[in-house]
Amino acid sequence: MFKVSVIIPVYNTEEYLEACLESVINQSLKELEIVLIDDGSTDTSPKIIHDFKMKYPERIQVITKENGGQGAARNMAIPVCRGEYIGFVDSDDYIEPEMYEKMYCKAKETDADYVECDYKNVKINDKGEQQQIADYGSRVRAYTGKQDMFIDPMLAPWNKIYRAELLKKSGILFPEGVIYEDTAFCLKAISMIQRFAFVPEKYVMHFYRGGSTMNVNKARRVGDIFAVLQNVISFYREVGLYDTYREELEYCIVKILLCSSMLRIAEVSNRKMRKQFCNDTWNMIKEYFPEYKHNKYIKCTGVKNLYMRCMTGWNIFIFCQIFAYKR
Repeated sequence: MFKVSVIIPVYNTEEYLEACLESVINQSLKELEIVLIDDGSTDTSPKIIHDFKMKYPERIQVITKENGGQGAARNMAIPVCRGEYIGFVDSDDYIEPEMYEKMYCKAKETDADYVECDYKNVKINDKGEQQQIADYGSRVRAYTGKQDMFIDPMLAPWNKIYRAELLKKSGILFPEGVIYEDTAFCLKAISMIQRFAFVPEKYVMHFYRGGSTMNVNKARRVGDIFAVLQNVISFYREVGLYDTYREELEYCIVKILLCSSMLRIAEVSNRKMRKQFCNDTWNMIKEYFPEYKHNKYIKCTGVKNLYMRCMTGWNIFIFCQIFAYKR
């Protein structure tokens, strides 16, 4: 009956939720259902969800649960999806009207297991104005092959659709109780994808609403990245694909540790904690990828590759201090 199921976890996003839901329910693709997971919201989000469910009872499923994080909410929704493909939307984003029709048509045209589109990364300034910003960590593009999917990928599910049958049969889920759950899910999902396609239009408006202040509890969670990446490594070993994608996984994981994760570590205000995270980063690299500087991708030209080749155990904290100073 449904061509696409869209999973939207909701936790206290009353300010943005209605606009998000309107953008999804008004898609040009009408054979679309929305699976809403109220993840223990304490604001007016449950009322907004209820009102949409009453208005579109045939097209909306609602799951109510205790707060357990975005990963747990998505995992609960995947088995109940009735669509041929599954997509994900964050409840404080919105999407262009033709997004899922274009992506679904591309999937059917190419018999793809996975379709990705481009997006706009938007920051809200102090005046409430939208400012588009670049995402320097990824290159959303048409992939040239399976290995290429590991090279600077966009590690978030909200600009993609997955064939539902494959996703359900694979058993690939989001890690629960950690941040960076998107990283693990997207990297592991590559293993099940045989045919992939790309739609170049920027269909997702993804909002950056983060602040510069990071409390101690939030700062500690920056260290979740190590468990998440170990989970990815273990997964590829368990499914017998680690050797097949060894160089690609090495490049991808080292780049995460030394680039995006390092920038997050630089936001930690506690100097002692920041130094510990730097040590943990280098220890993980030494344990899993001691020869990473010989990786064919890291040996390529480019500022980031040069930066990664220059990294050592004694200067990693110096680089982090520089990033912290530039914040």
